[in-house]
Amino acid sequence: MDKEVVLTEFAKVINSDRYQYTESDIFLMEHMEEKEAVFDVFFRKTEDGGFAVVSGVQEVINLIEIMNSTSEEEKRMYFSKLIHEEHLVEYLSKIKFTGDMYAMRDGEIVYPNEPVITIKAPLIQAKILETPILNIINMQMAIATKASRVTRAAYPVQVSSFGSRRAHGFDSAVAGNKAAVIGGCTSHSNLVTEYKYGIPSIGTMAHSYIQTFGVGSHAEREAFDTFIKHRRNRKSNALVLLIDTYNTLGIGIKNAIDSFKACGIDDSYNGIYGVRIDSGDLAYLSKKCRAMLDEAGLKKAKIFLTNSLNEELIRSLREQGVCADVYGVGDEIAVSKSNPCFGGVYKIVEIDKEPVIKLSEDIIKISNPGFKEVYRIYDKEGLAYADLVTLVRDDKDKEKLTEGKDITIRDEKYEFKFSNLKSGEYSVKNLTREYVKSGEIIRDEYEKLFDVLGSQRYYLDSLEKVSEERKRLENPHKYKVDLSEDLIKLKYDLIKTIKSEVTKNDSHSK
Repeated sequence: MDKEVVLTEFAKVINSDRYQYTESDIFLMEHMEEKEAVFDVFFRKTEDGGFAVVSGVQEVINLIEIMNSTSEEEKRMYFSKLIHEEHLVEYLSKIKFTGDMYAMRDGEIVYPNEPVITIKAPLIQAKILETPILNIINMQMAIATKASRVTRAAYPVQVSSFGSRRAHGFDSAVAGNKAAVIGGCTSHSNLVTEYKYGIPSIGTMAHSYIQTFGVGSHAEREAFDTFIKHRRNRKSNALVLLIDTYNTLGIGIKNAIDSFKACGIDDSYNGIYGVRIDSGDLAYLSKKCRAMLDEAGLKKAKIFLTNSLNEELIRSLREQGVCADVYGVGDEIAVSKSNPCFGGVYKIVEIDKEPVIKLSEDIIKISNPGFKEVYRIYDKEGLAYADLVTLVRDDKDKEKLTEGKDITIRDEKYEFKFSNLKSGEYSVKNLTREYVKSGEIIRDEYEKLFDVLGSQRYYLDSLEKVSEERKRLENPHKYKVDLSEDLIKLKYDLIKTIKSEVTKNDSHSK
């Protein structure tokens, strides 16, 4: 293989769009590269109108780590082949991230238009990270959010993520299974996910394994007996037999029961044992199999169900009285099949401490200006009541919240929609954490993100604080995400300034 096509870790940093480097050339020529820019990563809507689940912050911080640890020679190797302007190659070869990064942690529940990540850095440093950051966040948050929907539909039955073969490439399969675990899946099937993140992988068997022993009932029985013989005393001692290769009720379940009994596997077995059904009427077949297993005295045998499952199908199965101990979900989670494009964006909100705004004919695309952070407000029962997006600097509502004073929060569009929060009747948490300061990674915070199951626990704990009405999969009760009074004023003052210019130009053109 030609050595020139072997990509190193630094390729992740320059996994970018050309225009970011075209603009960077202009910034450099105009001596704007040291201007302090603030960019927000956020999304405008979700599939169901509810919340999303954060995943990917660890990998974004790793981008900065790679950017700062890669040698000048290696950077030059890449940029000299991609960039035609020698002065820009020279600048980029020496570039290191010297700014700050703020983010909600992996596992956080987040709503539209809230800053998930904020980058505050010299302009070119911030600009060239746009596409690689969005590439990570959009994929992982799509999967974590889809996993959240599926696992909420299945609860209290567990969900296993096993869609690696349908994922969109290597990174999607590996990090996608991690995101699925953060979003509530109790297990996954990918070996590299286990290697990289330390989350144990699981697996049962394929139809081809059974077919390897031949065709028909005798071959299936031999496959089952052989599987049990060699796997029963292994470290991963799960004995789950796939019973729909030939006929689930006429052959498969009977062979499974006979194999378990012949091999001495019963409810005293120190491990998981059971059957998997991968086709047919899962509600009907699972109930029949459960009755046959119980009648045979195998009451602790688990039933695993697979076959293009998603949250709607799982909910329907539950309504039919399905007998399931684990749902295995593949492509529906692996590619967030019903909503594959998450839609996160990366927008500049401040330059040299001056707020900026983007206007649009589409109201949803009007950005919130300024350097911001997010506070979650909880009621007396400990349930999440509302989020307040505030300015980091000089924000009176932020001061009231952090000091526990009386405060009024209101909808930015409708002044009659407001809530008065009394001192002592609410609690508050700052969701925005600092992960990088002046180019240095804050190790204590960063290392917490490597505990993926810890991020899952954080998500599940946060989910407990969301009211049932707001957890509905269809038409969830709207959650309040409000702007502070100072942020509202800043936003609409900027809008008025721009609109007055438009009006002035229109009058001059007449």
